[in-house]
Amino acid sequence: MDATQRYAVSGLLESAGREDFAIHLYSRQLHRDPFATVPLMAQYYVLDEVYPVRPVPVILWDLLGIMEVEIVHRQWFLEAAEALNPGQEPVPRIVFPEDLFHGITPPETEPIPGLGRVVQALVTDIVQEQRADAIYRYFARETSGPVSELFRDVAEQEQAHRRIFEQALAELRRGTVVDVWCPICGKTLKLWPRLHAAADCGFCGSRFTLGIEAEDFILQLRADSRNNRRHRILRP
Repeated sequence: MDATQRYAVSGLLESAGREDFAIHLYSRQLHRDPFATVPLMAQYYVLDEVYPVRPVPVILWDLLGIMEVEIVHRQWFLEAAEALNPGQEPVPRIVFPEDLFHGITPPETEPIPGLGRVVQALVTDIVQEQRADAIYRYFARETSGPVSELFRDVAEQEQAHRRIFEQALAELRRGTVVDVWCPICGKTLKLWPRLHAAADCGFCGSRFTLGIEAEDFILQLRADSRNNRRHRILRP
């Protein structure tokens, strides 16, 4: 490989690692780690601070589709790197310009009662996508040919992800209906995110009211729920 190809491979491998980061980040926001024997919280350096990742109390369905796309991005980057470097020769690590993320700041948000963790997750995800967009556009400028086109295409898709997260945050501000898991059987329940809102599960017969604990909504079994004495509530 010449110097141009080595740089392209470095950029592609760096980008594949960034996609791994995003996949794990979004996965942990949706689910607890099923392989952890001790429920330790994953931590990420996204908002210029250590960000502890825990499942959010409402279901952010768009995360599922976005994770699928990020998995495809990772595969594209790895395949392109393999095509340029089939012998897996060592390549230098990328050093970004100090001002690459200049101007990227978290969106200003007002607290939403009961949705503190959800707002924090969406703000983090918006910044994550802004930074991914900046990285891939930088690589698109620094490379040429099909590799440059790949970086440009992925950057545009990361822009779309940012808009999806911004829309989700705007919908929460307007007070839209949210989805939550039934903590008894796992069925999806729809409810208005309001303190003391009622939600009944037609599958297991559980009846809930919405409470707030540490700035996040929690489902509490009502006294008249038929499962009140037979089951423990599963909490993330």
